Amino acid sequence: MLKGAFGVLLTPFTTDGKVDYNAFEKELDFVGKSDITGFFVCGTTGEFISLSPEQNMEMLEFAAKQLKGKKKLLAGASDPNPATTIMYMKHAANLGYDAAMVCPPYYFTMKQEDVVRYYKYLGKQNICDVVLYKIPMFTNTIEVSSFEQLLGEKRIVGMKDSSANIKQIAHEADLVKRNRPDFSLLGGTDDSLVPSLLAGCVGSVTAFSVIVPEVNAKIYELFNQGKIVEAMALNQKALRLLRFADSTMFPSGYKLVYEQRGLPMGHCQVVDEAAIRSLRLAISAELESLLRNI
Repeated sequence: MLKGAFGVLLTPFTTDGKVDYNAFEKELDFVGKSDITGFFVCGTTGEFISLSPEQNMEMLEFAAKQLKGKKKLLAGASDPNPATTIMYMKHAANLGYDAAMVCPPYYFTMKQEDVVRYYKYLGKQNICDVVLYKIPMFTNTIEVSSFEQLLGEKRIVGMKDSSANIKQIAHEADLVKRNRPDFSLLGGTDDSLVPSLLAGCVGSVTAFSVIVPEVNAKIYELFNQGKIVEAMALNQKALRLLRFADSTMFPSGYKLVYEQRGLPMGHCQVVDEAAIRSLRLAISAELESLLRNI
C-alpha cells in the first residue's frame, strides 16, 4: 500500500533545452537523504509533457539507478496515445517502479464511460500496478461515480487527486473505506495537504515534498502524532510561499523556489526574466522564514 508523503521530482534543463542530468543527480541526492517516503518521476511539475517519450524513459531509468531502491518510486506514464502509456508502463515495470501513475488522456474530450474503459484497458494489460491521476485542470477528469467503478480493478491500486476538491475527496475516501480498504487515496496539492489527510487520504504526492521535504515530513510527523492543530498551522505557514510559486507561469515559480535550495533548475519555456528577478527576493525571504523553526 502506498502511504505517506511522496514528492514530485522537478526536471532541470540546460540553456539549450536539454535535460540537465548533472543537476538532476544533485536533486536526487538531496531528496534521497530526506524523510520523504518516495518520489514521482515525470509528473506534471516535472514537465513530462515537454519531454519526448525517449527523454521520459531516460528520466525514469536515471532516477531508479540513482536512488537504488532507497525510496518508493512512482513512474509517470501519461500520454494521449495508449500505446505510449503502455510502453512507459513496461519500462517502469522493468526498472522496478512500485507503480505507474496515469492521468486520463488529454486534449480530446472524453465521456466518463470512455475514461473508465481506458483505465480498465490499462489494468487488464497486467503490466504493473496503476495509480489513477485525477488532475482536471489539465486533463479529462475522473468523476466520483467513475472512481467507484474503477475500485473493482485489481491492478489499479491508488489515485492521486489533484482537484483540491475536499468534498469529492471525502466521498472518494468513503468509497475506499466501504469497498477497498487496501486502496491508496493520495492528495495532490500542498495547499490542502492536512485537509486532504483529514478527509481520508493516506498520503500525498506533491511538489513541496521535494522542494521543502523537511516541512512536509514534519507535517506528517505532527499529523501522525495526533497534533492536528500544529500540523495545520505548519501547512498554513507554507501557503504564502505556494502563492509565490503559483504567481508566474507553471511550473517556473516552483523552480524558482527550488533554486533557493542551491539546486539549479533551468527552464524549457520562455519566461519573463524581469518578473523572475523581482520574485526571487520575495521567495528567498519567505523560504527562510518557513524553514527557520523546522
